[in-house]
Amino acid sequence: MRRCDVLVIGAGPAGSMAAAAAAAEGASVIMLDRKKEVGLPVQCAEYIPVQIATRFGLGREAVVQKVDSMNTHLPDGGVTETPFRGMICNRDRLDRRLAGLARDAGADLICGAKATGVDGNQVTVIESGRQSAIQAEVIVGADGPASAVRSWMGLDANEFVHARQYLLPLGRELDSTEIFFRKEIPGGYGWVFPKGDDANVGIGVDPGIGMDPGIGVDPGGAVRPGEALEVFTRELLAMGLIRSVEPLARTGGLIPVGGQSKLWHENMILAGDAAGQCHPVTGAGVANAIFAGELAGAAAARAAAGRDREILGDYEDSCRLFLGDTLDLAVARRKYLLPFWTADAGELSEAIKKSWIAYDEYYEDP
Repeated sequence: MRRCDVLVIGAGPAGSMAAAAAAAEGASVIMLDRKKEVGLPVQCAEYIPVQIATRFGLGREAVVQKVDSMNTHLPDGGVTETPFRGMICNRDRLDRRLAGLARDAGADLICGAKATGVDGNQVTVIESGRQSAIQAEVIVGADGPASAVRSWMGLDANEFVHARQYLLPLGRELDSTEIFFRKEIPGGYGWVFPKGDDANVGIGVDPGIGMDPGIGVDPGGAVRPGEALEVFTRELLAMGLIRSVEPLARTGGLIPVGGQSKLWHENMILAGDAAGQCHPVTGAGVANAIFAGELAGAAAARAAAGRDREILGDYEDSCRLFLGDTLDLAVARRKYLLPFWTADAGELSEAIKKSWIAYDEYYEDP
């Protein structure tokens, strides 16, 4: 049986930063990831704030291009341009950079290892078809939207938007992100994030929102994400924004939109998507995952060193303080918008102005 002070499950941004922070505090750290290679397959639109690229010294191999603004396209045809500086990155390289920081700090990384159960301080692991166990004082769950650690804590699954994304060739040079709200993409939006000559083109939909039967909708009224993406890409082709609807690459996944959950139970804490810390309206999660991961790792190390689980509560309190208001507002705005998806284009567009970050109305008192 392997032993450590802190076991981190998941080697995405939250997990790697938790492992790095815990190891920097002097804790012995093991970080597991079920993927055979950190960062692959990519499940991200790959936009990151400028500050992340600067802080971690991401070079040309990781950063593909800069964007200066965001254009929001409303169902009624209105378009709003907003200054919105950021970077489009190769997310797999960002993830490997952060995992490298964890290893440099002293954490052990084990890929291709799936945590399957917990009994007190002991976690069962399947690695290369073999079962083993790791004993840890503190367990950090950074294992994504379908988190095993979250279930071990007795928490329900979060609410999700279902995302699908293609890499497609751009029809023209683009230095902005393009956001499209459409009735055919209910509960979310469509995006075009430029990557040089190509772009990440995707949609996020809430399959639970009923729609009139039609293209992209099954007989029960639920939206099929794959068909919604096909409808969206045909619109972009007609606009000349892309040159082809034949994907160069495909990806998809779940985006938690229910807000931040309970973060601490006994010797376990959550960070990143496992904790619902991505933005429930935009779906952005990398920056919050990095921030929360560092807090989680530092708290885990101190709790392990002092054999004091109450320290883990300090982590939860800090996340409530620094992220709570922002995420709670986003949850409220998302819930406000839900009944308008079956309204006409004009009414839906006005509701979006109260529910999307590009508009002043979003920040007004609910």
